[in-house]
Amino acid sequence: MNALRSDLARCLEFFGSERWRERKDAARDLLAAVREQPPAPDQLAILVEQLLDGLVTPDSVARRSVCHEVLTGIGPSVVPAIRRRLRVGGAGARMIVDLLGDVGGADDVPLLAAILGAPGDDNVRASAAAALGVLGGAEAERALANVLSDSSEMLRMFALDALARLGTVMPPARLGPLLADPVTRRAAVAVLGHSGDPAAASQLVRFLGDAMPGVRAAAAVAVVRLHATLSMRGDPVAVAAALAAGDGEPLRQRIRELVEHRQLEVKLAALALAGALGDVRSLSHVLRAMSDPELRERAVEFAAGLGAAAVPVLVDMVEQAAPETLGDLFLLVSGLGPAGAHPRLVEALTTALAGPDGHAACMAATALGKVGGIEVIAPLARALALEGPAGEAAAVAFAAVAGRALGSRHARVAPHLPADAGGGALVRNLCRAFGLLGRGGDVGFVGPLIARLGDRDVGVRLLAARALGQIGGEHEGAAALALALQDEDAGVRAAACRSLGQLGAAESVPALLTASRDSSSSVRAAAVQALVGLDNPIALARLREVVLADSAPAVVIQAIAGLSRSGTDQDLVMLMSLCRAPDHEIVKAAARGLAGCRGHRATAAVLGLLEHPRWDVRWAAAEALGERGDSTALPPLRRVHAVEPDPLVRKVLAGAVARIEAQAAERAASDGEGAPTA
Repeated sequence: MNALRSDLARCLEFFGSERWRERKDAARDLLAAVREQPPAPDQLAILVEQLLDGLVTPDSVARRSVCHEVLTGIGPSVVPAIRRRLRVGGAGARMIVDLLGDVGGADDVPLLAAILGAPGDDNVRASAAAALGVLGGAEAERALANVLSDSSEMLRMFALDALARLGTVMPPARLGPLLADPVTRRAAVAVLGHSGDPAAASQLVRFLGDAMPGVRAAAAVAVVRLHATLSMRGDPVAVAAALAAGDGEPLRQRIRELVEHRQLEVKLAALALAGALGDVRSLSHVLRAMSDPELRERAVEFAAGLGAAAVPVLVDMVEQAAPETLGDLFLLVSGLGPAGAHPRLVEALTTALAGPDGHAACMAATALGKVGGIEVIAPLARALALEGPAGEAAAVAFAAVAGRALGSRHARVAPHLPADAGGGALVRNLCRAFGLLGRGGDVGFVGPLIARLGDRDVGVRLLAARALGQIGGEHEGAAALALALQDEDAGVRAAACRSLGQLGAAESVPALLTASRDSSSSVRAAAVQALVGLDNPIALARLREVVLADSAPAVVIQAIAGLSRSGTDQDLVMLMSLCRAPDHEIVKAAARGLAGCRGHRATAAVLGLLEHPRWDVRWAAAEALGERGDSTALPPLRRVHAVEPDPLVRKVLAGAVARIEAQAAERAASDGEGAPTA
C-alpha cells in the first residue's frame, strides 16, 4: 500500500497528543489540506482507513474524538469505508455507527435498521437507534417502532428518543406500557406530545405531576407541542381545558419550578404554560430565570400577556427587589405597555432613571418609553443629559412618549426640552430623539438638526447627519447633507452619504458621485451604497469604475449590488469575472449579484463556485443557485451535494435542490412543459 502524503501524515501524528490545542490545530490543518489540496482517491482511502483505525482505538479517548471530528468534516466520501467496516464487523462498531449517523444519508437507513433489529451488543443497537433518529424517513420510523417491545429497557428508551426527535405520530394506546415503565416514561411522554390526539392532553397534564423531574420536564414540552399541533387543526381548547381541570395550585407550583429549569426548551415550555394559566405568581420565578438571554424576550411577552393582572405582583416585587435584579424587573414592567402606568411603578422607574446604576437607569428609561404618558416626559428630558446607554435609551423613550402624548410635532415638543441645551451628551441625545420624532413627517425637526451639522463635537455632527436621513419628504436637509460631505471627519461624511441614500433625493447624485472618490473607504462604500439605492442610471459608469479600480473590497461589494440590477451583458460579464477575484467576500457578493441575472452563463459561473475551497463561498453559491431557479443546475447540484464535506453547506445545497425542483414542478403544472428557465 502506498504511504500517506507527508502533510497529512504529520497532522495525524498529533491526534494522540495530550495537549488539546495541538489536537485541535492538527484537525483543522488536516481538513484544510484535504479541502485545498484534495488527495488522490488512493490517498483519501488510506487517510480514511487510518482515521477509522484511530476512531476505534480503545486506549485514547482524545484520539477517538478528534478522528470523529475530522471524519465528519470530510463528509459523505467516508461513507463507503464505514459501510465496509460495519458489514465486516470488528471492534469499535458503536463508534462507527455513531459516525454513520453524522455523515450518512437515506441510503444508510437499511443497514442501520438491520443493526438495530439484529440480536447483539445493545450499545451498538442503541447507537443505531440514535443514528436512525438523525437520518429519519419512513423505514427508519418502522425499524424504531419495531424495537419498542424489545427486552432491553435501554434500547426501548433510545428508540423512543429517536422517534421523538423525528416527530413520529404514534397512537397513545401503543405507548401505554412504555408510559407505565419508569425507565421509558420520559421518552414516551415526549413521543406522546407528537400524537396530535386531543385525548392525550389530560394524560400529559397529569405527567406534569410525576415524581421524576425528567418526566415533568418532558411533559411540559410535550403539552406545549400538542397544543401547537391541535391549534393548527382548529382545536385550541383541548389543552387549555386539560390545564384548567388540573389540580390547581400544585400544578401551578410545579410549572413555576420548571420555569427555572436548566434546559431552555423546558423553560420556554413552562413559561408558555404559566401564561396559559394566567399565573401572575410565576413572575418571581421568571425574574430569576432571566439570566438566560434567550428567555428574556419571551419573558417580556409573558408579562404582556398577563396585562393589568400583573401590576400588583410587580409592585410588590419592586418593593422587595435586590438592586442587581432591578434591570430585569424593569424589563418585565416594559412588557405591560400602558397597563403598567401604576404610580408606584412609575415612581420606581423615575427614581432608578436618576440613580447611580447605569444598567438599571437604561432599563428604567426603556420601560418608561413603553408605559409612560405625559407625566414622564420631564424626567426623560432630564435624562437626555446622561452619558452612555442610559442617555441613549432615554432619547428613544422620550421620542416614544412624546410621539404618543404630543403627536410628534416639533412645536409641541420644544417647550418640554431643557432650556439650555449646552453640549455633550444632551445634544447628542436630542439629535437621536429628533431623528426618531421626525419619522412622523414633521419637518420642524430639520432646522435644529441642520444647525447641529456645524457643531464642534464630531459626535453631534454625526448624529445630526444620521437623524436627517430619518425625516422623510422633501426638505432642506438634503442640501445640508450634501455640504456635510466636506466635513473633516470621515464618520460624518459616511453618515451624510447614508442619509442622502435614505432620503432618495435625485439631486444628491452629483455629490454622492464625488463622495465615491473620497480618500476614506468607509465614505466611498457609503456613497456607492447610496447611489445603488437611488438606482439612477447615471451612476452605472461610476459603479463599473469602482469594481475595476477601487482597492477596498467593502466598496466593490456595494457596487456589485448595483451592477446586478442593470440587466446589461457588459455587467453580467463583469460579475462573472469577479467569481475569480482573490477576495472571498467579493466572490460571495458576485454570487449574490448573479442570482438575479438572466442567462445560463450566470448559472454556469455560480456552479463553478461550488468547488471553491472556502465553505462560506460554497454556501453563498448554493443559495444563489436556489434563488435563480434554473433547473439546468439540478444535476451538478445533486452531484456536489453527494460529496460536499461541510454539513451546513450540504443543508443549503439540499435546500437549493428542493427549491428548484418545486419551481420546476410549478412551471410544469402551469404550462405543461416544465421547460428550464434561467
